Amino acid sequence: MSKFPDPTKNYDATPVDPNKPVVNTPQPAEIPVYQAPEPAPIESAAVPPAKASPANTEQFVSPSPFRNLIPLLIGLGVIIVLAVVALTVLPRLTKKVENITLTYWGLWEPTSVMQAVIADYESANPNINIEYSMQSPKNYRSRLQSAITGGTAPDIARIHNTWLPMFKNSLTPAPESIVPASTLDAYYPLVKKNATSAGKTYALPIGIDGLALLYNEDMLKEAGATPPSDWNSFRKLAFDLTKTNAETKIIERAGAAMGTTNNVEHWSDILGLLVLQNSGDPGKPSTSAVQDAITFFTIFSTQDKSWDSSQPNSVYAFATGTVAMILAPSWQIPEIKAINPDLKFGVAPAPTLPSTKIAWGSYWMEAVPKSSKNAEEAWKFIKYLSSSDSLQKIYAGAAQVHTIGEPYPLTSMASLLSTDPLAGPYVTQGPNYVSWYLTSRTYDEGINDQLIKYYEDAVNTINTGSTVEAVIKTLDAGVTQVLSKFPDAAKP
Repeated sequence: MSKFPDPTKNYDATPVDPNKPVVNTPQPAEIPVYQAPEPAPIESAAVPPAKASPANTEQFVSPSPFRNLIPLLIGLGVIIVLAVVALTVLPRLTKKVENITLTYWGLWEPTSVMQAVIADYESANPNINIEYSMQSPKNYRSRLQSAITGGTAPDIARIHNTWLPMFKNSLTPAPESIVPASTLDAYYPLVKKNATSAGKTYALPIGIDGLALLYNEDMLKEAGATPPSDWNSFRKLAFDLTKTNAETKIIERAGAAMGTTNNVEHWSDILGLLVLQNSGDPGKPSTSAVQDAITFFTIFSTQDKSWDSSQPNSVYAFATGTVAMILAPSWQIPEIKAINPDLKFGVAPAPTLPSTKIAWGSYWMEAVPKSSKNAEEAWKFIKYLSSSDSLQKIYAGAAQVHTIGEPYPLTSMASLLSTDPLAGPYVTQGPNYVSWYLTSRTYDEGINDQLIKYYEDAVNTINTGSTVEAVIKTLDAGVTQVLSKFPDAAKP
């Protein structure tokens, strides 16, 4: 039996205050996504003083013919030792330290955010210069892959947590002497799963993120409701909060952004979360667990009518007060605040199914391409970036620019953000994060984008009147074909 609410059940409850006038907000253009001691003196072997002549000199003892050679041999030994020192030790002490420049491709953090940690590292390592470059996300994965193939890749590059199957053979794993295997024990479990392969560490994150529930405080207060913690309560509240024009049947205020692909940010992540919470494998769409999850996702638009494809972009709709609840990562909170600084909203963990605490994780990691000629130094810098002090500096810098930084990936740092009203829910979900290749906004033109396209076609077809059963065969064939290209792709 499905864990999701019965999809055949209609809600008859009267939406909250249906006569309350609602100002329609026009949909805007596409919202922009937003580095000698002196050698120990060598003691000379002193020539021992000559023994005093015995008092009785009546008998003369002829000295040894080798007696005069002893001081000579000792002196020669000293000379040899000094020569060895001069030829081996001194050059090392006087050798000029080579200056190294590390190139670093980032994605989301502007130079102003990274400058503090880079400056501190360069100060402690005068021979290291860090050249940081914030890359455009457009075609980033393919550009990075081409640069690696052509030998022009940076020494340090940002990769998504789902990219290891595509990049593993193009990366230099961390030396055990710099990043011991035990290092990953300090991170949330998902990081260890995403960043390692065959006992080798290929990347380390400087933050972690996922989906959380963002809700309009005034709307929930109006309904006398609290943020829903399970999907059944979420669906019912979304239905109750929806306001529809009685004559035109147009949704004037949506309860939740769910069910469509054209205007729901991160719809594929949401669907992936539903599948995994339902104990399904998104790589096997023909199973009932996957089909039940698809049915529940689309029911908000096909049956409940608490959202539809005519609504504006979900993030914009939430910021302008035309939808009560959305699911979004922490990095979109600054976007919402930029659109409407006066919006009163809260953040809560994403809803779950009974008997599961699974949450959806999506984040980026720092790695070293094989083409780097300074791989060891690059890994030393990544290890420095992943320290608690560095992560706090990065977060503080990001918070000055974006209101909120990216939540810490180290479990030991959870307490620093757990009570934060915005970042806290993302941290508390950390131990339960899972991930799969339905992650949006990776711009990878690879495993994620290709799988998302097949699921997108399935959802859109259902929203035009087809049944789940009718689309599953095509969906299953497409997903199988994509995964065959990536044999290293991990199961959920």
